[in-house]
Amino acid sequence: MIRRLVLLVLMALVAAASTALATESAAGRKDPARAITSQLICPCSCGEILSGCTCETGKSMQGFVTDELKKGKGKEEITTALVAKYGEVIRGAPKAEGFNLLVWVLPFVATAIGFVIAALVLKRWVGRRNPALAGAGHAPMTTADQDLDLRARAEAELRGLRE
Repeated sequence: MIRRLVLLVLMALVAAASTALATESAAGRKDPARAITSQLICPCSCGEILSGCTCETGKSMQGFVTDELKKGKGKEEITTALVAKYGEVIRGAPKAEGFNLLVWVLPFVATAIGFVIAALVLKRWVGRRNPALAGAGHAPMTTADQDLDLRARAEAELRGLRE
């Protein structure tokens, strides 16, 4: 069961990564400036994605990206220059390397652990609710059997009180 869950999480990670790469490469071919600015956040108080930002800081950063592209610089060079000037906070998502890798991995790990814990708790609850299901190889008790069992226990308790 745990193997299946781990496999499912890995498949989801691969699917998400391939979708993100396909979207990014398609956007980069159409408009390289937009491909860069859509990955950055404006450092002023507006908090907008740089490609849609209309404040003065955002417009100046968009102009910087366009000018640098015209000079022949690549995406990494431009992004590195902007991060050096404004800090890591302008990245829309942290780089998937080093300590920042935890930001990418931990949500999936926490979700998987949560599913495992939920499955174990539910299994325990079902076992407590119907003890016949908890025992291996026993047929489940019908409601008539449960009524007879309760009646027998009640009569035994009454006999004990009378004595």
